[in-house]
Amino acid sequence: MPKSKLQLIWYSKEKKVISCDETNKVLNENFDEIKILVQNAFDDAVLIGCDEKDFKKKINDLIESLEFSLGKNN
Repeated sequence: MPKSKLQLIWYSKEKKVISCDETNKVLNENFDEIKILVQNAFDDAVLIGCDEKDFKKKINDLIESLEFSLGKNN
C-alpha cells in the first residue's frame, strides 16, 4: 500500500493549528503507519471470516479507550 500524500491539519489543545513543519511531519507519518497497520489487520480479519462491522466497532472502541500514558505510573 503506497504512503498517503494526504497532509492532515493538526490542532493543539487550544484549538490552534499546529504550524511546526517537523511536528506535522511526525504526526502525518504516524497517521500513515497506523492506517497501514489497521488496513492490514482489517484485510486479514475479513479474509478469515470476521464480520466487517464487528471489526470496525472493535477498532473504534480501541481508539476511544486510549489515554495518554507517558509520564504515568502504570
